[in-house]
Amino acid sequence: MADALISIVVDQLFNILKDQVEDLRAAMGVEKEITNLSSKLKKIREVLDDAEKRSFKESGVKLWVDMIQDFSYEVDNVLDEWRTRILTQQIERSELAASPPVIRRKTIGCSSFLPSCFHFKKLVVHRDIALKIKELDSRLDQIVKEKDQYNFLSVTHTSASDPNQESKRVTTTSFGVDTSEIQGRDIDASDLVRELVKKDDGEEAMRNGPPVVSIVGTGGIGKTTLAQLVFGDEKIKTHFDERVWICVSHPFDEIKIAKAFVESMTKSSTNLSQLQVLLERIQTILSNKRFLIVLDDVWTEQSAKWEPFKNSLKVGLPGSRILLTSRSERVARVMGTVYMHRLDQISDSDAWLLLSRIAFSGRREEDCEKLKDIGQKIAQKCKGLPLAVKAMGSLLCFKNTEEEWQNVFDSKIWELEEVTTDLFPHLYLSYDDLTPKMKRCLSYCSIFPKDYDIQVHKLIRIWIAQGYLTTTNGSNHNQMELKGRELFGDLAMRSFFQDLEKDDMDSNTIISCKMHDIVHDFTEFLTRNECHSIDQHEDKVKIENLRHLSWQKSGRPVNPASVCDIGKLRSFFAEYLSPKELTPDLFNGLKSVRILGLHGCELHELPKEIGNLLHLRYIDLSCSQVEELPDAICSLYNLQTLDLEGCRRLSRLPERIDKLINLRHLNIRDTPRLEVLPQGIAKLTQLCTLSDFVVGKESSKLGYMEKLNQLQGNLSIHVIGDLNNAADVEEAENADLKNKKHLKELRFNFFWESEVRVDVMEALKPPPKLQSLTIDGYRGIQLPSWITLSLDNLRVLEINECFNCPSLPPLGKLPCLETLCIRLMDELKYVGSEFLGVAEVGGVAFPKLKKLHFSYCSEWKEWEELKKKEAAIESKIMPCLRELEVDCCRKLKTVPHHLVSRMPPLESLKIKGCPSLKLD
Repeated sequence: MADALISIVVDQLFNILKDQVEDLRAAMGVEKEITNLSSKLKKIREVLDDAEKRSFKESGVKLWVDMIQDFSYEVDNVLDEWRTRILTQQIERSELAASPPVIRRKTIGCSSFLPSCFHFKKLVVHRDIALKIKELDSRLDQIVKEKDQYNFLSVTHTSASDPNQESKRVTTTSFGVDTSEIQGRDIDASDLVRELVKKDDGEEAMRNGPPVVSIVGTGGIGKTTLAQLVFGDEKIKTHFDERVWICVSHPFDEIKIAKAFVESMTKSSTNLSQLQVLLERIQTILSNKRFLIVLDDVWTEQSAKWEPFKNSLKVGLPGSRILLTSRSERVARVMGTVYMHRLDQISDSDAWLLLSRIAFSGRREEDCEKLKDIGQKIAQKCKGLPLAVKAMGSLLCFKNTEEEWQNVFDSKIWELEEVTTDLFPHLYLSYDDLTPKMKRCLSYCSIFPKDYDIQVHKLIRIWIAQGYLTTTNGSNHNQMELKGRELFGDLAMRSFFQDLEKDDMDSNTIISCKMHDIVHDFTEFLTRNECHSIDQHEDKVKIENLRHLSWQKSGRPVNPASVCDIGKLRSFFAEYLSPKELTPDLFNGLKSVRILGLHGCELHELPKEIGNLLHLRYIDLSCSQVEELPDAICSLYNLQTLDLEGCRRLSRLPERIDKLINLRHLNIRDTPRLEVLPQGIAKLTQLCTLSDFVVGKESSKLGYMEKLNQLQGNLSIHVIGDLNNAADVEEAENADLKNKKHLKELRFNFFWESEVRVDVMEALKPPPKLQSLTIDGYRGIQLPSWITLSLDNLRVLEINECFNCPSLPPLGKLPCLETLCIRLMDELKYVGSEFLGVAEVGGVAFPKLKKLHFSYCSEWKEWEELKKKEAAIESKIMPCLRELEVDCCRKLKTVPHHLVSRMPPLESLKIKGCPSLKLD
């Protein structure tokens, strides 16, 4: 982690040297100190890989690594303070310059003195920061001197070809698996064998080389064991003429791998050393044979390294296969996988059978019975990871009493030396293969409790707030969001996360996940002096240099000062805190905090001292009792995320919210008392997320949205007052929704008494790429024409409580619509062929519709059948429909025959509360 942190600091120093040269020269010659800091940190960075590895066993090295990490945090704080002060001056100067002359004269005496006044103030600020930088530069000299006494290997000496690097990776073979020691993998093995021996479609199948079958899963999950089991299967032995096992590992050394191919197939050593000659030899041996090649433990994502081997293997007969094991889905895809087998954890029952088989070896039956109950609990603790089960079983072999087994159960897995000896290296391999930035982002996740449902978009915003995702042009927040998504995807494909839940609207986007318990234990081990999560069962122990603290409410008073120096905390998460716990002193003390998570806090008003937290970038006050935010919060110029979801008592936002010039995400969902938004919201042009926009009775005009064209994701527009005059039409046009091109989902929510003119609704035309639209409570007599004229990408449409609309537009014209829900349309009496819009879509109505729901349409009587002349197009009406539901439409008499008696038949047909309806 120190490597990642130093990388961040060095990047910041470089940007300051590049962008603020004049300021540096004005600040007492601090340009030299900045250059020195950068140079020294780069040298330290070269040895950190070796230092961090040694720190796990050498206490002196561990102290040095902690020292450099602590120093890097201090540098980061000083640089951030510098940037923030400059930003503050820029804002103050801009505001004063824009104010009326009378105010300027009162403020500084004369407007002509404005530039010189700010120049003087700027020099004072720089001198203050310069002194801190000079002190840090002096301290770093001592750290560099201490480095030299440890004789660390630099990064150039720990290259991929270093044999010491190789030694940490275990070389695997096709042997070494005892089928009696494998538990819970019968189905996995059967599926893989079936995939490997299935028939190909002639020689065409070998045009691009043998098909690749991949086993993918986290370290310790049993990929190699499963591959060995399959390799030795009798069906495999008889099906293939040649079977070859190659342990690839890391790095992907082409010569070494090619020699292993040849030596494995010839059963003799070779002196060949040129890749081309080795590949020709492989071709000669495999020509006109059906072969299986196992490539175990593949890490490389460079397809160019694999391509020569792939081409040389085209000489085989159809039916040849490559079986690959890897921790990364990305690797499997790069290798051209046609079938990916994601290996899951084994069940608790299988884990117990495996553990008992190892731990009870040679014991008397009566002794085994006494240890069974606690043994089953220990097996559950392994969370389905076979390697952990085996390590734990081997440990328990030498423990004979219930008390000794209970001690094992009560211990954290990383406190058990025997377990870490076997398990730790396997997980560390995956971790060590990550970039410094990926290591930093992954290890931070230890701050969340076990089994925590991680919301990916929040996680990425937290990473950005901590400065982990800086880009080449640092200020581009959207680029950092994309980088965060990409980085998370890389970690997920390396099996660090599980239970991945994907977005209904975009199957490529993961919206939530969890971390496997043992992976969580591993990240806790890596961050044990930096991240800490306190639960109700834990005794509080003072942790020096703690930076990230999560406090799970336990009924006891929260006092973070009892655990750490709160002035160093960069993350503080604590739920449901009382006003007595959220004191001004606490806010004053959190002077380095970037993330403040106070979900469910019982405070009605935040202390004004929150405005002093100049580093703060992320505030979570969701589901709290807060009624309003202090004006002081508007001085948090670095703030990026403000989460107020579920603050049901919140009645106002600060008037000067426009001063939060870096605010990107404002979540005010489920805040029913917030009926007015300040005009300053219109100036937050960097907003990417605005969950809700309230159109108030007297203010909060639609036109405030005019320049908010960076909005993305979901937006709900709540109309509380009336929009029924010409001025409202102009405001709706000024809202310029059509240019909010990044919005995916839009909801219009009209309160019961709101009157909205049709032309106002027409002016609220959404962007053409909108995917989901909901209209709630609209009182107009017709729905807006743009629904069918411009929303060609719409996939979901919900029309609720539009009581006065007597008819439906030709929704069948929508080419991408998949879900249509219509509810509480009291004036709807008839649905005819115009609803299909057949003529306009070349004879295909609702070409992609899968779900169609009607409910509580109290006056609906007739749903028109196709006329005889239209019967020919019956197969072109809702051809993809799989689910039809009609609920509580009490006067409806019929449902079109072609919808209920179709081929293929509906997967779900639900009709209830429709007493007048008769089906043939």
